[in-house]
Amino acid sequence: MGKRKSSAKPPPRKRMDKLDTVFSCPFCNHGTSVECRIDMKNLIGEAVCGICQESFSMTITGSGLLALHLSL
Repeated sequence: MGKRKSSAKPPPRKRMDKLDTVFSCPFCNHGTSVECRIDMKNLIGEAVCGICQESFSMTITGSGLLALHLSL
């Protein structure tokens, strides 16, 4: 009698790299002035420039985080 074959364990999940939360503003070109906030409760992402007060917000979906990150 032989041993039972053990089932292969699934590979571990890859961790996503953390996204930056501070950027340079595309409107006033001031470095590190845009701050991003993500409200997971209301599913809203917002990016606001502290110098020129320009803002951008959008609803978050699975790819919405990346879209908010790439829009700046």
